[in-house]
Amino acid sequence: MVLKKFVKLFVVFFLFSCNEQTNYNLYSISGNALGTKFNILYTSTSPLQELTNLTDSVFVEINNSLSTYIETSDISKINKGLDFIKVDHHFINVFNKSKVIWKSTDGFFDPTIGLLTKAYGLGPKNNIQSSVNIDDLMKFTGFEKVSLNNNMVIKESKEIFLDFNAIAKGYCVDVISRMLKQNNITNHLVEIGGEMVASGKNQVTDAFWKVGITDPLNTSANNFINRIELRNKALASSGNYRKFLIDKESGKKIVHTINPKTGDAFETNVLGASVIADDCITADAYATSFMAMPINKSKELISNLENIDVLIIYYDKNKKVKVLKSNGFNKLILD
Repeated sequence: MVLKKFVKLFVVFFLFSCNEQTNYNLYSISGNALGTKFNILYTSTSPLQELTNLTDSVFVEINNSLSTYIETSDISKINKGLDFIKVDHHFINVFNKSKVIWKSTDGFFDPTIGLLTKAYGLGPKNNIQSSVNIDDLMKFTGFEKVSLNNNMVIKESKEIFLDFNAIAKGYCVDVISRMLKQNNITNHLVEIGGEMVASGKNQVTDAFWKVGITDPLNTSANNFINRIELRNKALASSGNYRKFLIDKESGKKIVHTINPKTGDAFETNVLGASVIADDCITADAYATSFMAMPINKSKELISNLENIDVLIIYYDKNKKVKVLKSNGFNKLILD
């Protein structure tokens, strides 16, 4: 699966100025969190003074619950094999959604690929193991081997290593969006590492929030394969085109998408996937899944999903670039 900490995602903002005078102003804060950059844009008649503190508190809570990069987090304690760790509501929400997506994708979304992630040098310490015995590591993967009971994680084996990095940023986007609404900031755009949710409008321009999706074959600034309008929706994108390692023996690229079915972390014909959904946790998880799936499997899944729109860029068998778009995605394209 795609580890979003290492992926430079496709999404950048489009902001349009307005010539008309209004009572609304556009405000923003940005910074670093969850191993990446974040941006929050919102319109209001006055700024939310405590926004930085409120946002920082969300990041701290989610890191302490779900970050594999913090040794004292709940997930790190669980991965070390410690028992009787009571997890918080953030962990429970992400765990339960992961189960839903795991079932929906027939296991192509699987948070138990943590041991494989580490073996390929894609984990917290980035140490590539000299030899990777996939068969041995696959014995400790499979989300069916993990459950929740009385707010505690039950693993069939202590060696199982959970990793929610492919869904946690999307979840955090949703949490911050809800926090803004609770503080009467209903018109906003929240983005963390390319995962985003749009609420309401940019009231300065009286238009829905507009964003661009970069062409993965030409990633120069302001080069977009599409520009779209987000109307109270979330968008997540995944890709392997910028960050990768090289296997010394085979010379193949080791990408940040691990196939939970095979344990492989090598390049496939899928270049990038963008997903629009009602919430960002859902969009994030499916964007990861479509990067790992064969394109025919993705087409089948897309036809059966409700309230999900998808764009997938891939090579066909003749190495020609193809773009798969759902009908709903096409309707959001601006040009």
